[in-house]
Amino acid sequence: MTRLFHSSPPALLAGITLAGFLAFMERCRTHRFPEAKPILRQGEATSAAYLVLRGAVEVSFIDNDGNRVLAHLARPGEVVGEVEILSGRPCAATCIAQAGSLLAAFDLGMVRRALPAETLLHNLAGIFHDRLIRDNRQHTVAMFFTSEDRIRMHLLSLTTIDQPCAQISQADLATFCGCSRQTVNRTLAHLRALGIVGLSRGSILIRDRAALEAARLSAEGIGAGSRSRAAASGADEKAPPC
Repeated sequence: MTRLFHSSPPALLAGITLAGFLAFMERCRTHRFPEAKPILRQGEATSAAYLVLRGAVEVSFIDNDGNRVLAHLARPGEVVGEVEILSGRPCAATCIAQAGSLLAAFDLGMVRRALPAETLLHNLAGIFHDRLIRDNRQHTVAMFFTSEDRIRMHLLSLTTIDQPCAQISQADLATFCGCSRQTVNRTLAHLRALGIVGLSRGSILIRDRAALEAARLSAEGIGAGSRSRAAASGADEKAPPC
């Protein structure tokens, strides 16, 4: 717990002392997941939120037609379900703890005892701000980048240096990236041939993160140029005639 406090401090508990954090964790209920398992279900009420201690939690949304979209992969230090326990509203998404994950469950009363109301409000505002930036970045990627670039960028967002393996099927990755499964298969096969990724059933291992980062930077440079041209074109269309 001390290592988590220093390496991946939970944003929800920012400002808490180490002693306060350890006392909070003692009151939590820890859950180990040898296999993937849903912890929150979209549309259902919950009285508990979960702090990711190890592993990851897959956050996905299902629309009225049954289409599933992978929205985020929560890592150690992140919390899922905090909005629901604070608002008293049903879960906005389905959260699935990945195999090998360790989570700590807590309720609203525990958070209120751990933090002053002003600090809690400040922390929540910071979390929502980070989510707005993440969502805006994802919208930009969806609108202005090629399918291959989107696949590479999402592979980076789904993994870290410490956790280089993404537990995701190629079909789910295609849904996440908004492209066909054939495009995902072709792109991953190319990346595997270059030694950048390794593939196994239901998972993708990043072998050369630096190569993906370099491709991302290159794509962002090209994307910025495309956005500038699109903005200039729009301005020309709106300009009054001479």
